[in-house]
Amino acid sequence: MTRSLFFVYAFRLNNRRRIAPDMRKELIKYEAFLIVASFIWGTSFVSVKIGVEHVDPFLFSILRFFFGSLVLIVVLVLLKRMNSRLFKDKIIWGIALINAVALEFQHLGMTMTSATNAVLLVDIDVVFVALLATIVLSEKITSKIMIGLLLGMVGVVIITTNGDFSSVFSGSFIGNAMVFFGGVLWAFYVVYQKKVLVRESDVLQVTGVVVFETTIFLLPMTLLFAGSYVVDSVGWLSVVYTGVLCTGLAFLLYNIGLKAISATVSSIILLLEIVFAMLFAFLVLGETPTVVTAMGGALIILSIIVISLNGANGYRSNEAAKGS
Repeated sequence: MTRSLFFVYAFRLNNRRRIAPDMRKELIKYEAFLIVASFIWGTSFVSVKIGVEHVDPFLFSILRFFFGSLVLIVVLVLLKRMNSRLFKDKIIWGIALINAVALEFQHLGMTMTSATNAVLLVDIDVVFVALLATIVLSEKITSKIMIGLLLGMVGVVIITTNGDFSSVFSGSFIGNAMVFFGGVLWAFYVVYQKKVLVRESDVLQVTGVVVFETTIFLLPMTLLFAGSYVVDSVGWLSVVYTGVLCTGLAFLLYNIGLKAISATVSSIILLLEIVFAMLFAFLVLGETPTVVTAMGGALIILSIIVISLNGANGYRSNEAAKGS
């Protein structure tokens, strides 16, 4: 009996060793989706900053999501994967509302504060994601995730301030507060989006419906608060780019990764967007990063490496969320 139990244990142990590399490959694949999304969103900070200087922020928001939802809905129709049931889901409507309000706060706030502050105040939502995920999704914050979180946030602060912490006080208080509140709202968006993605099997359907319903919520806000409906050529270029790539494609890639990886880990990976934003500014605008900002970028990359060592723990939140 003891001998047979030994062989059963040995078989299971060998099976685990055989499965682990496959799970690791899956984890790397989903991390790659998040990294590509963070790259696209990294370019959006420059695009949005230019866009809101040429287009009313409220008009920019709805045009951006109109083009994003148009692309996703057309793809769903062509693939015959439209699901009317999702349009009746109250949680998805709630997610879309949060997304719309957060977006308006960010776009309006960016007209009153610096792009530096905007990046810092939006990316700080990773802290709120970690806190909410433990409550709503029952995610466990391991020591490696905590170290990665701290390294990432230090890296974000170093890059956005370039070592000059007095720059945090640049821009208006109202502008900073708006962008910060938008970041807090996005923490709720991320956590509840994760909850829906665990429940639903088709990521494309969920993404398309959320982006479309976000556009619906943006419509009354635009009609009430937009001060101008004029869009010049630069504005249209920014709107189309931000809508199709930074909204339609990036949201889809992000949701694919978020479905498999915990909300906290995915948010830490998305801190890479500030590194890509720095790279994009160097390549396109000729802004050379300093040694200090390069150090901040290295800390963010190190944070990704640390949480990657967390292994399959990134998948465990799925089971926890199913039970919540």
